[in-house]
This record gives sequence, C-alpha cells and structure tokens, in this order.
Amino acid sequence: MMADQIMALTLPKWGLSMQDGCIASWHVAEGARVEKGDEIVDIETEKINNTFEAPASGLLRRKIAAKGDEIKVGALFGIIATDAVSDEEIDRFIEDFDHP
Repeated sequence: MMADQIMALTLPKWGLSMQDGCIASWHVAEGARVEKGDEIVDIETEKINNTFEAPASGLLRRKIAAKGDEIKVGALFGIIATDAVSDEEIDRFIEDFDHP
C-alpha cells in the first residue's frame, strides 16, 4: 500500500488556546466521494464554529468521530482513501496512527 492512498483527517489547531473541538455535523456520508476543498464536517470549538474541508480527493472511507464527539487537536476523526485500499489496510492505519 502506498501512504498517499490514505489521508488522515485530523483536528487542526484553529487558535492559540484551542485544545479540542466537537463534531457538530457531518456533510458527507461514509463511502461518498469528496473532492479537495469540499466541506466535510462542522466542528465547534470554545470560540468558533468552523467547517473542515477535504484536504484531498477520494472516498470518505471511515468516520472515526460521530456527531457530538469531543476530540483533541491532532486527533484522527476520519479517513479519506481510494477504493483500492482495503478495509484491513484502513484498520491497520487507524491502529498505527499516533494519537495525541
């Protein structure tokens, strides 16, 4: 498997004091195709509500965080991958991901 076939969706740090965020709503269903720049998910923080855009094109293969989940900055909340990547490869990627 090539590393560029799996894109980790992680919570960015949108402010100096930001430590976590809450998944407010998903705009894309698991398994749906996304293009780079598409709005994927709304995330609420202590100070702002922000829309996270797809950093790459592919399929939203996995939602790791659900609506209402609190996640830390840097935490994995989803996976974009090509359809050539197996579910087992995605499972291994998630297991091996270095969570904050």
